[in-house]
Amino acid sequence: MRLLTLLLSLCLLIPLPTNAETKEKVPSISPWLYKKLTKTENLIAKKDYQKAQQSLNAMLSDVDKNSYEQAVVLRSLSSIYAIKGQYKKAAETLAKAIKLKVLPKKQEQQAFLNLGQLYMAIEQYNKAINILEPWLLNNPKANAQINALLANAYSQLKKYRKALPFIKKAIANTKKPQESWYQLNLALYYELEDYSSAAIILKKLIRLYPDKKQYWHQLSSTYQQIKQYKKAVSVQHLAYKKGFIKSEKDILALANLFLYIDSPYKAAKLIKQEIKQKRVKSNSKNWEQLANAWTMAKEFNLAVSALETASKLNEKGSLYQKLGQIYVEQEKWTQAVSALNKALAKGGLKNTGMTYIMLGMSHYELKNVRLAKKAFITASKFSKHKKVAKQWLTYISDA
Repeated sequence: MRLLTLLLSLCLLIPLPTNAETKEKVPSISPWLYKKLTKTENLIAKKDYQKAQQSLNAMLSDVDKNSYEQAVVLRSLSSIYAIKGQYKKAAETLAKAIKLKVLPKKQEQQAFLNLGQLYMAIEQYNKAINILEPWLLNNPKANAQINALLANAYSQLKKYRKALPFIKKAIANTKKPQESWYQLNLALYYELEDYSSAAIILKKLIRLYPDKKQYWHQLSSTYQQIKQYKKAVSVQHLAYKKGFIKSEKDILALANLFLYIDSPYKAAKLIKQEIKQKRVKSNSKNWEQLANAWTMAKEFNLAVSALETASKLNEKGSLYQKLGQIYVEQEKWTQAVSALNKALAKGGLKNTGMTYIMLGMSHYELKNVRLAKKAFITASKFSKHKKVAKQWLTYISDA
């Protein structure tokens, strides 16, 4: 299963540091640099990113190498690259700022966080993990989003078992978890083939998003995966009542589920209703399925009626043959003769000899000996039924 990708929310614009923001001692910057950085922020506010970038590049040549001021300028330049969608350059530039090891602890931690997000954006997942996982250890009260990012990084590397604790923590530590987090959690359970846990997530998703039909379908499929077929049917039937199941394929799948859990009457009612509503085609195949459902429900008259319709719609005579056999078993000889003759007229039968045997029997029971003999003589031409046909002919002659 393809894992869902979390949307990255990059917030890389770092305001100019002031002592009022933190109790940590922050290195000071020269008045001229403060003034230039303020002008750069104004350019960014006006979305004049090109001029802002040029201004910051110019500042880099004026600040002292390996200084805090150089780190501040590099950090701001990284922000411009990120805004412009140049995430690779943004990551490279921010990494340079961190490498100087001059940023105060709080600013350094923020920079690591931003760099981890940038590595996610450019799909360098191992690098993202190497930064974000230690970051979480240093920030135990971290935003749940970081746990979700780590879960996504591990999942992209197909390390699903490592991803799972992070997405579970993200969901547990948030009052209103994002839908995409539940989706990732679900995808991980599927990848790990933990379908029981997947069902629990899907039930949560249905409670939160009851009008999203994909979750109903997924839950039913998941229950089938763990062989909880009655629950699967229950979910599918509720989805049907909510109007989520409309295609012929899905309606017939629901009918088959009813048959599988020994609820043929419900299956038959569903098929009959949907043929009437024209969402299920009125063709031979569907009428035959309806006949089978009625038969399993022991509604034999309804089964025969459905099979008669199926027979009329079938190009071959096989269903008329099947119908004729039912009439023979019920000793309805006139109906049997009619159905069997129609079967022979349409042709395409797999067992023509047996059809003539049943036709001969029906004629005999109706005391039409001439036609009975004719049917048995024809049946005797089929090697498989020759013996039985001759026994009948001898019996008729002796009678």
